[in-house]
Order: sequence, then C-alpha cells, then structure tokens
Amino acid sequence: MKLLALALYLLPLSTFAGYSQTLPKGVRNLTFRLIKTNTIKGSYNAQGQPEGYSINSKINADVLIGLNGSVDTYLNGLSPADYNDFNFGTFEGNATSDVFAQALGAGYGITDKITIYGFIPFYDATVDLNLERTEKGRKNVGSSIALEGLPEIDVRIIQNLFVNYYKYKPLGKWEATGFGDLEFGVMWNFLSSDHYGLLLNAGLVAPTGREDNPDILQDISFGDGQWDNFVEVGGDYKLTDDLSLDAWTRYTLQHKFKKNVRQPENKDFPMTEKKGISEIDLGDKLLFGTQINYSIDDQWTPSLNYIFEYKAKDNYSSNSPTADAINESNTELRSHTLRLGMSYSTLELFKQKKFILPGAINFAIQSVLGGKNTPKYERADLEFRLFF
Repeated sequence: MKLLALALYLLPLSTFAGYSQTLPKGVRNLTFRLIKTNTIKGSYNAQGQPEGYSINSKINADVLIGLNGSVDTYLNGLSPADYNDFNFGTFEGNATSDVFAQALGAGYGITDKITIYGFIPFYDATVDLNLERTEKGRKNVGSSIALEGLPEIDVRIIQNLFVNYYKYKPLGKWEATGFGDLEFGVMWNFLSSDHYGLLLNAGLVAPTGREDNPDILQDISFGDGQWDNFVEVGGDYKLTDDLSLDAWTRYTLQHKFKKNVRQPENKDFPMTEKKGISEIDLGDKLLFGTQINYSIDDQWTPSLNYIFEYKAKDNYSSNSPTADAINESNTELRSHTLRLGMSYSTLELFKQKKFILPGAINFAIQSVLGGKNTPKYERADLEFRLFF
C-alpha cells in the first residue's frame, strides 16, 4: 500500500516542428524542460471522485506494549479476547506533495525521415505528512479500574505503531531527488505531403529511476522498476494555412519483474509488517493525445491539447493470494488532461539570417480534469529547444 503515486508524462523531446516532422539528416536537437506541479493534495479515487491522501489506524494493545511499565502490567493481565479488543483511539495522517522535475533530451537526424532521440528526467520531490487524532476516548476492556499512567496519543505513539510494530520508516516529512526512467526511441516519418504527415515512433524505457520503497509510506517513486517497450503512431493535418491538427496514440508494454513487497492481510487496513517476493506485472498502458495549433505568425503558435491515459490493472503473483488481491486493488488507472500551450520559434528568423540559432521556447500549463486512481494536480512546463 502506498500513500502517493505520481507520473509526469513528457511529450516527445526530439521532434523538429509538427508532430510528424523529423529532424533533417545530420541535424541535432537539444531540449531542456522544467516542470513544476502545484501542491498535490489528493487524487481521483476508484469511483472517479476527488479525495485527499490519507492513512488511518487504530491504536491497539500491541502498539502500546513497551511504552510504559504500568501499561504493560495492565495489558498482560487481560484475557486474550480483551487484549484483542483493546482500542485506545484512532489517528489519521493527511499528506501533500510538491514535485519539481527537469528533463534533458537529445535527437539526431539519421536521414531526413528517421530521427533517434533519448531523454531522461530528474526529480525533486517533497511530501509532508501531518498526523492528528481522529477518535478520542479510551476503552478499558475487561476491567472497571482506570488505567493510570497511559500516555495520550501523540506522535511518539503513532511513530511506535509504524516503526516498531509495522516496521516502516518514520512518518513525517520526506524529501528526495533523483533520475527518472530513461526513454530511447526511433521516429520514422513514413508518409508526408504538403498538408499531412504520418509518423511511427518505437523504443524502450529503461528502469533508471528511483523505485518505490515498500518501507516508506509517503515516498514517491521516480521510476517503476521494470523495462518497457512502446510503439506510438500519429500524424498531423494542415486544415488551413494557419490551423493544424495533431493526433497520436501510444501503447506501452510493461514487462514483469520481481520485488520484495508488503503483503497485507486486511483490505480495509492494508498496512502490514509482512513482506515477501512477488512477481509483478504493472499492466500495459495506452495513451491518446490530440492537439490543435494556430499559427499567429512565423514565430508565435498557441495550442490546445487533450491527453487520455489508461493503465490496466496490476497483476501480483506470490505465496499469498490474499496479499496479491489487495495489492492489485485500485491499480487500474485512467486520467483526462487538458493542456494549453504557447510556442515561440526562431526557425524562420534563422532562415532569414535575422537570428543566430534556430530554436524554440515552449510554455504550457495543464490540469488533470478527471480520472480513476490517479493524482489530481496542475503543472506548468517551460521548455527550450535548440537545433544545430
């Protein structure tokens, strides 16, 4: 069970102009992109409704053992049934996250129709987990004698629950930086004319990113731990001299891998100290995007982009069918994203010898408008492209 998950889809970094256009033979492209999300406070749940990131737990007898001598004496004197029923209240932890990412990409025109490219992101993420008690009052089962010396629920007891009982790392603020997964691809412009073009893009994603840590509830993974293969096909169509339309779809095959994961036994409270090796298939992904572009002049082009993403349900295989079913639950993902962009190009100015280098600056803002089991956030992108 993980508290947070986030995927930042990056549009291809190595194209020359329109979607289907590849780099001319011998031309190189360098791209640098900055990505900043707003403070992420929640996600769309399995029913497609927004909800905050949270965890909650009851403070039972096992958690309190060892904190206080009189408490231990009291609890050890309870009958097995009363010990199991003991409840000292509940707490809830609410989390928010902030993510800043940078991506560096490069492309090279093998021929006028074929371009190779690669890019890798670098993430800087912070998660704040604030804890609070949600149920007060205590239950002294099996005895009418007041339980003296039992401390009130505070961060110490909550940390004891997760660190000593469930064997997680301490809760609270979490920060990390690191690379994401590396993408490498080959683009082939297999059909082109004055008004339209078609492109095939195929490649792989290498697991170079930081993986999810099963011992940290509030961390964010920068990669998913396995190799992917993808194929993408799309094209562009020139509606008028100033108006054009792009559309593409990508299918990603995620390969199986093995990992030591938590093996929960209760679907209503999936925190657990039990771990085991599972063979994991994270589910294949499908992406569809469409974008309309309007050229104000040779330099300025605003655009409106819609992206739909779908990921199939995870599949876990281990020696615990119950844990597999719990780990697989709510892993089918779906999202609808709207993106508004503006591009400034110096390509025509360079051709007219009015600017020293051909390049582009792209700015975009986007928002996840809806989905299923997916983070709800807004983000801004600033991108610099240079051709030489």
